[in-house]
Order: sequence, then structure tokens, then C-alpha cells
Amino acid sequence: MPSKLVGFTACLVVLAACGSSTSPAGSGGGGGGSGGCTPTATQVCMVGLSFSPTSLTVSAGTTVTWNNGSPTTHSVTSASGSADVYDSPDLGAGATFQHTYNTAGTYHYYCRFHGINGNPPTGMSGTITVQ
Repeated sequence: MPSKLVGFTACLVVLAACGSSTSPAGSGGGGGGSGGCTPTATQVCMVGLSFSPTSLTVSAGTTVTWNNGSPTTHSVTSASGSADVYDSPDLGAGATFQHTYNTAGTYHYYCRFHGINGNPPTGMSGTITVQ
């Protein structure tokens, strides 16, 4: 009898796992695997282990939003030497972070988990150019 109970429990675990999803709510599926995040003129998506787009040009006073469209935890952290310093909290799937750029210049950023700090950083990194 105990072996049947163990087998039944294992089947329930497998069935429960089949019904779960790692996609954020409302992702709608499809869309090239971006997890429901679509880059715009002011939104950067975290897709897999990269930012999309990797470079963005905005006007001074613009707020940029980073949206984690993947199930992997990421961050948005200004690179060393940046005149504008910021460091997001850990961003889980579907989480967002915003930063307003008020001064013209080139700002490099990276993910603390998947990039390497530097000027410019390497790995999972990107650049915001403010005009």
C-alpha cells in the first residue's frame, strides 16, 4: 500500500508541473520568445541574457523603463564612472525598473548577474544616449 501511495503522489507532482507556467501573466505567448515585452522608444526588454535594444537614444528628461520579459532574475546597474548612478533591486519575471535621464551624455549599464562592470561593461549590458 505505501508504494502505491508514493506512485500516486509522484503522478500528482508531474501533472501539477505540466500545468504550471513560467511566463508572466498576460504575456499572450508568441512574439518571438520575448516573454510579453516589446521594446519601444523608451522601454528596454530583458530577454534571455541580453537587453533589447542594447542601445537606446532619448531626449533629456526622458524616463526609460526596463522590463524583465524572461523568467531569469536580472538587474539594471549603472557602469562604474557613470555621471548618473543607479542600481535596481533584483528584478524577477515581469518586474520593471525606471530611471529618468536629465543630462545629455552616454550612459552604460549592465546586469549584476550576467554582465561585468566596466566602462563600457561587457556581457549583459547596454547603452543609453541622452541628447
